[in-house]
Amino acid sequence: MFFSLAWLSLTFSLGVWWWILGFRQAKTIAEISISAARQVELNRVNRMLQLEGSFFLSMLALGGVTLAVLSYRDHKRSKLISDFFSTVTHEMKTPISSLQLQVEVLLENTKDPELKKKLEKIWKENQRIESQMGNAFYLASLMQGESLYMEPLTISSLCESYSHHEPDLSWNILIPKETKVYIDKKAFFAMLKNLSDNAKRHGKAKTIKLTIAKEKKYISFLLEDDGSGFSGNKKNLTLPFLRHSKTSGSGIGLYIVKKLIEKMKGSLEFPNTLSGFQVKLTLKEVT
Repeated sequence: MFFSLAWLSLTFSLGVWWWILGFRQAKTIAEISISAARQVELNRVNRMLQLEGSFFLSMLALGGVTLAVLSYRDHKRSKLISDFFSTVTHEMKTPISSLQLQVEVLLENTKDPELKKKLEKIWKENQRIESQMGNAFYLASLMQGESLYMEPLTISSLCESYSHHEPDLSWNILIPKETKVYIDKKAFFAMLKNLSDNAKRHGKAKTIKLTIAKEKKYISFLLEDDGSGFSGNKKNLTLPFLRHSKTSGSGIGLYIVKKLIEKMKGSLEFPNTLSGFQVKLTLKEVT
């Protein structure tokens, strides 16, 4: 939309400039002309330039109006899709959370091994649905350009809060736990969840470790696993809807991670490693 309007503005300006220049040239030549016959010819050329210029500017204006209408319709359609995603994900969060809680209660009270195995499968699938709904919610918010809720949080509070969501994640904190980072807590947890799920589902990782260290004025979060790793082009990992293999996902997870970390004024890297897979998130330290 912005590209179309910029192109239209540039073309319109060039058209006006061309028309004015031609008119001035014709007028100047007419003023210095002596012959009456020549004067008539120059007047005819002058009128022709005015007509052509008017026609050209009219066509530009018509094209501009058409582009503006089409761009507005496209923007409106995109907003409707984003609103739909936001509404659906919001409405489905409550029943999914309720189902998750009920399954967890049944798991605690069930002693039958066969039934427990089935309940664990339901619990895992429900977790997967919850993760995908979360991705849809963040994708919709990114499309709408919504801002994050940034606040200074300590490493200690992040570790304690996320441990309830992902108890299997191993934390290796190499800096004081009272060190603060400027971060959106909910978005950060969504990024860790996406990265952990990718490691387990696609990399078949058994262990995942998060190492937190200091690099000058920045805090790095290095997530590493013992999975099968990735052998393709890492530059394509954050491209949405790009499948890297028959078993890989849609790519939305890493795309959302990239966009969220960029909104936090941080960076995303995929360091080279001999085994497993590593993802490095970097955020600025609060001083």
